[in-house]
Amino acid sequence: MSRKVVITIADRHEIDGEPEEAKLTTVGEYERTLTGFVLRYDETEDFSGSVTTLTVDGSKVTMHRLGGKHNAQLIVEPGKRYSCMYATEYADLMLGVRGKDVRSRLNENGGELDFSYTLDFNTGFCSHNELKVTFRFE
Repeated sequence: MSRKVVITIADRHEIDGEPEEAKLTTVGEYERTLTGFVLRYDETEDFSGSVTTLTVDGSKVTMHRLGGKHNAQLIVEPGKRYSCMYATEYADLMLGVRGKDVRSRLNENGGELDFSYTLDFNTGFCSHNELKVTFRFE
């Protein structure tokens, strides 16, 4: 059974030594699974028209973004590197995603998910990324 949640996502990333930050607050759905949980929400702004699903399974996070011009699948698991697809309106890219850290905490009001990873393209370093996702039940 899913529950409505208010989700806040704080994104920090560094590309070519230049740090950038972004924050998004939206309404979505939370669903408990046998091994973790799923968060689902509609994207806005640059990714408008897409639905993003974050699936937490122990220390592994899988992000699917579908339905818009920027479809993607990223898998983040500490100490592992995955080849993941990132589609844009111009071309499809295969990116390397190396997981650094994944932490999740749940309580009676909602929870938090923190994860970090690096991206590479053709094995060349692209960026370091950190996301903090907080959610509270409505």
